[in-house]
Amino acid sequence: MPYVITCWNGYNSMNASLKNVFVNPELAYLRSGWRIGIFLVIMTACSFLITAPGIYLLKIFPMLNSSGTQLFFVYAGVTAATWITLRFVDKRPFISIGLTFRAPAAKELSIGLLFGAGMMSLIFAIEFVSGMVHIEFRSLTVQQQLGIFFNSAFLYIVVGYGEELLFRGYILQVLAEGTTRLISALFFGVLFAFAHAKNPNASLFGLINVGLAGIWLAAAYYKTNALWLPIGMHISWNFFQGFVFGFPVSGTTSETEQISKAVQTGAEWITGGTFGPEGGALATAMLVISTAVIYFSPWVTSSASAWQYSTWRVTRKNEIAERTMNRTELNPGTP
Repeated sequence: MPYVITCWNGYNSMNASLKNVFVNPELAYLRSGWRIGIFLVIMTACSFLITAPGIYLLKIFPMLNSSGTQLFFVYAGVTAATWITLRFVDKRPFISIGLTFRAPAAKELSIGLLFGAGMMSLIFAIEFVSGMVHIEFRSLTVQQQLGIFFNSAFLYIVVGYGEELLFRGYILQVLAEGTTRLISALFFGVLFAFAHAKNPNASLFGLINVGLAGIWLAAAYYKTNALWLPIGMHISWNFFQGFVFGFPVSGTTSETEQISKAVQTGAEWITGGTFGPEGGALATAMLVISTAVIYFSPWVTSSASAWQYSTWRVTRKNEIAERTMNRTELNPGTP
């Protein structure tokens, strides 16, 4: 009999160890790595089910086809995958990703738009005053200019929302839960840079700055526990860089999004040259200073309505303790 008990205890111990590979015993919750894997599978499926029909639709109606509309379907797939994973795997509300529509959202988005616009405007002002850049406007009618304006605004809104949801959304947040916020921010900073590695005129300096931009945007999310501030910063940084000042945006230029061209004559290591400001030292300084301001500034804070993992974690542990206590009361002999 003692042998049987020993074997049974060993079997239970092995089962518990195997279960702990998949489940965090402290929270009785699927571990971060498995949840990220499930999300990637769901995102692949959503990309096929949403993006493929969307791109086909654009072939039928070519007048609607643009970079913005193509990316719209791509990020619609990311949005659907995020909602499905949160609803059925994490069993959390969609707003837990940092997209609540309560009062602070408009304020945080507005601050982000001003932040990104101000930073890019300062970069242009320094270059302009130093004689390192001048703008050449294209010969366009007012109607053409308006068309480009709306096309550009739509593209950068879609990119700002979509890239933040993809790079500062579910995967970054779940990775931070399983590791630390610093590790997650650094990892996704590198990943963000890698995602731009095949852009036209990409340089090592430019990719380092794109990585810094990823950390800058992650800091904005971590400080507010919401995606609205980084979304706003991302949108206006790109819009002012491309449409307003005519710079290349991460190496890309397009007549459908720009009414002018910024002609840069300063040293490329300062201006970024053909990669745009993101490839130069001015952007490096701006991103480092801005990240420090966001991180240390008392006016950038998390709103009371923001969903927070730390609060959820405490609630989750209390629920587990309560369930354990109830089971013990019902079955006094159960450990």
